[in-house]
Amino acid sequence: MAEILLYNFEENERYRQLQRYLNKSHIEIHIVRTPEFQKPLGALFQLPGFLENPAFLFGENFTEEMIVMKDFSPQELDDFLAFFHKNNLAPVELKAVLTPITMHWNSVQLYKELKKEQQAMNRKK
Repeated sequence: MAEILLYNFEENERYRQLQRYLNKSHIEIHIVRTPEFQKPLGALFQLPGFLENPAFLFGENFTEEMIVMKDFSPQELDDFLAFFHKNNLAPVELKAVLTPITMHWNSVQLYKELKKEQQAMNRKK
């Protein structure tokens, strides 16, 4: 089953439309709050082998929207990305698909990597 992590979304109509779309598409939603930003992505997706660390971890965080997708079929991924365009909604700039490498990263590590990629892409334009 497809799952998604959502970070830093404002409670507004765009967010409500996104939640309706994900629910209708049977994509499991995980809202990630700041205290969880230091946990490995694998733990946030409750993958086997990732222990739930109950300790509150202080560390860096970020305030931009970000999504991480897991187990999306190619069609689900295409449909999800098209959803924003079809509904004239601003896209989520920072998005990733969970990989065997990123499952060991925490949210801040992934955020920093996505920001680096975004800056590199903007320089090429």
